[in-house]
Amino acid sequence: MYYVRNIGLSFGGRQILDDVSFMINPNEKLGLIGRNGAGKTTLFKIIAGELSPDEGSIDLPKNVTIGVLAQFLPENKEKSIIDETMSILEEYNSIDRQVKDLEVQISSGKLNDDEVTKAVEKLTSLMDRKTMMYDYNPEAEAEVLLKGLGFKSEQLKDKIGTLSGGWQMRIELAKLLLTRPDILLLDEPTNHLDIESIIWFEQYIKEYPKAVILISHDEEFMQNSVKRIVEISLGGIFDYKGTYRNYLVHKEQMLEVNASAFENQQKLIKDKEMLIDRFRAKATKAKMAQSMIKQLDKLERVELINEDTSSMKVRFPYAGRSVKSVAKVDNLSKSYGDNKVLIDVDFEILKDEKISFVGQNGMGKSTLLKAILSKIPVDKGNVKIGDNVVLGYYAQDQSDTLDGSLTILETLEKNAHKDYYTSARKILGSFMFSGEDVEKKVSVLSGGERARVALACMVAQPANFLVFDEPTNHLDVSSKKILKQAIMSFEGTVLIVSHDRSFLESMSPRTIEFRDHKLIEHLGDINYVLEKRKVEDLRTFTLAAEEKSSKKKETKSSTLNYEERKKLQRKINYVERDIAKLEEKITTLQTEMSDPKFFMQADSDEKMKQLGVHEKELEVKMEEWEEFTTKMES
Repeated sequence: MYYVRNIGLSFGGRQILDDVSFMINPNEKLGLIGRNGAGKTTLFKIIAGELSPDEGSIDLPKNVTIGVLAQFLPENKEKSIIDETMSILEEYNSIDRQVKDLEVQISSGKLNDDEVTKAVEKLTSLMDRKTMMYDYNPEAEAEVLLKGLGFKSEQLKDKIGTLSGGWQMRIELAKLLLTRPDILLLDEPTNHLDIESIIWFEQYIKEYPKAVILISHDEEFMQNSVKRIVEISLGGIFDYKGTYRNYLVHKEQMLEVNASAFENQQKLIKDKEMLIDRFRAKATKAKMAQSMIKQLDKLERVELINEDTSSMKVRFPYAGRSVKSVAKVDNLSKSYGDNKVLIDVDFEILKDEKISFVGQNGMGKSTLLKAILSKIPVDKGNVKIGDNVVLGYYAQDQSDTLDGSLTILETLEKNAHKDYYTSARKILGSFMFSGEDVEKKVSVLSGGERARVALACMVAQPANFLVFDEPTNHLDVSSKKILKQAIMSFEGTVLIVSHDRSFLESMSPRTIEFRDHKLIEHLGDINYVLEKRKVEDLRTFTLAAEEKSSKKKETKSSTLNYEERKKLQRKINYVERDIAKLEEKITTLQTEMSDPKFFMQADSDEKMKQLGVHEKELEVKMEEWEEFTTKMES
């Protein structure tokens, strides 16, 4: 058994964890849930030995291994996908190298009989060690893991440098799973996975022969992966053996019973105290009053279970009315190499509309969104943005792009409109960052806290056209509801890309489905679309579409020969060099702007324009890089 005993930890005068205790069986699958900032990631760090608690301990048997998903990308971009995955097994790889070296020596014919005998004995010993080291074949297991996480067989020899950051994180996940630790700690592992990979991963976790502790705000993933829930709330925990949905029902019933018992007992106590006060005044009743006092002293008091009801307050400031046609797309086509994503698309967004993009992965939702925002070049067609349109944009990786070296307050001040600069602390307070919290470095924040900072930056910029690309990543259930209400209350135009059904429900009266490189318009919300398509959920909807799409692609194979790949790699290198230069220029300008005296300089307006130009150039270069690397992958 593994024990978490009486863990207590405070930070900056705030109690993060308070007397947290639970045990976990060696093959149990446990879901750790709680509000953003409740202490889930902190507890993970304590279990992993990365952080020491103020009180309590983690008691584990000797030699128990703990695996945590790395938060950094592989450094050697020249390694192949399969070699980088196998690199995690250092001892196994060392033995493998020794075996191959001995095999070469023996087959060379240059050794005498005595040397051959010794070499064979050593080779046999090494082979025995290699066989005994694992109860599975690591090379075969690495392939299974990589394919389950979305890689194709023909990709496994490709260099890591040809992959985007999200795909490189999948390699890090495969490396962790390959080590098969006794306790697997997974913090939001599905953020970089598509629906198909998530479904595979759910099954993998259920069949994993050892312990898994999982943090996730994906309710469907949690429901399908674990059989026990531990919720951290106000430093303490609720512990329930059962599925996620059953826990929600159980918790609601438990809170109702607790509240009712507390209320009834308080009424009883109040009535007895009134009687005691009345009887004290009468000599004949004094003995009875003393008896009742003793009864109250012995009464076991019902403690009211406190829930963390703190929540962020979101209101997106409105920048005033725009023209009727906010954005118009005419005959737009976009491909990444041979991969045609959108073909001859026509689309218009009207003032004050709320529109959702849904559909299978890779069919162009984010591509069209970025084309509308002029963040990528298109192959054909054009996009026109209406007059007086003021944009607010939340990118899919928005929270991951924040500068970790800045504090929360510095981050907001850097991104705030000048009219909101003096209100920075007030805005952060509405996102549950107050007092000393605002001085925390972004680098130490959890995923949910980073997401709140990114949303706060949007609130500090008035807009009349809000665009969200997967905004619910990292947000807890309560925060999702609050964000949804804020979007629905916004006076202007809204465009949303999301896979989260509960978030999209009743959100928009116009839903655009992406299928077969085209747009299909539905005059209803996501529930209307699913009912029309006769599927029950977005997973079924997405997988069915992917299955259809994959059948069309089965006969296609890579047309890039060695020389073409070499030329493409050269282009990637050039683009990466340009990106590095632009990032350096942007950093220099941003550093200048962080000086409070910057706006008093005569050339401040010119420098702000330069920053805007460089940022737009950087976006174009990043899209070129994505296009080249996608072509390399294909």
